[in-house]
Amino acid sequence: MTTKKVRPAVIITETVDKYMDLVVSAVSSVVPSKISHREIILKPNKINKLRAESVIKVDRIVTLKRDDKIADLGKLSVSELTDFKRILQEIIK
Repeated sequence: MTTKKVRPAVIITETVDKYMDLVVSAVSSVVPSKISHREIILKPNKINKLRAESVIKVDRIVTLKRDDKIADLGKLSVSELTDFKRILQEIIK
């Protein structure tokens, strides 16, 4: 039996192949004292359902197998989603 560490992530998109894998940005509960311009602080609330203050590392993008997804946790607020999209657009220019 193997154990996997459960980590929240922001889903960017899913692949359009037969696997429908998930492209995500990492979320970490280890919040640096100084965040970069590519990070967003998340305060726990009823919308995101996080247990602790966290940071979205928008530029830490990975592809995960859909089967590795355990559950949907919560959502970003309108302002967090706006910030996330703006930073993501800056990255992919």
